[in-house]
Amino acid sequence: MKKSQTKIIAADDPVSTRQKILDAAAETFAEHGFRAATTRMICAKAGVNVALVNYYFHSKAELYKAVIATLFENMGKTLLTIPDTVTDAASWQRAVRTWVARSLQICAAQKPPELWVARLMALEECVPSDLTYDIEEKFAKPVRQCFLRLLRMGLQDDDPVTLALWASNIQSQCVIYALTKQGWGARFRPPDVSHEEWIKRLEDHICDGIFQRLKYS
Repeated sequence: MKKSQTKIIAADDPVSTRQKILDAAAETFAEHGFRAATTRMICAKAGVNVALVNYYFHSKAELYKAVIATLFENMGKTLLTIPDTVTDAASWQRAVRTWVARSLQICAAQKPPELWVARLMALEECVPSDLTYDIEEKFAKPVRQCFLRLLRMGLQDDDPVTLALWASNIQSQCVIYALTKQGWGARFRPPDVSHEEWIKRLEDHICDGIFQRLKYS
């Protein structure tokens, strides 16, 4: 009986241990950045020894890649399919609103895993790691190109400068909430307005500005 129980625990243990390390690493990297975070910090948070991190991920860099892949792929999937829902003017407006709302949910998040994504995104912009180029090519660029495709549907002329101006303007209004430490966005919000209400009002404000000047064609 004891042998059987030992086998069951051993079979379950690798999965739970690997996930514990990933979760601890995501939180640690999001708080300290790739350079400042150490394997020992991650191990302490996960409650495992350094040998297990080396066993599952081989190095801090590989662990960071695994964290980025898990977080950014999950978040990116919800954005990449949005332009495919557009068939007319009404569905285009819904798609734009969905994109803005989801971007704000990620950038202004107060809870994981979106909070970790926002912090890692901001840190990669402000304090780039050695893996910034790979992250940009694999995750950031496809999402950005997808957003450009959505915006292009609302422009009368296919002018790359106008398109880039719209994209940078809208994205900056969202990404500013991901900057620096958690709670940064609170300084923009009136004290008697809840976080949820503020984000909804912000979504309406951004979308109203878009729909006043861009029309689906």
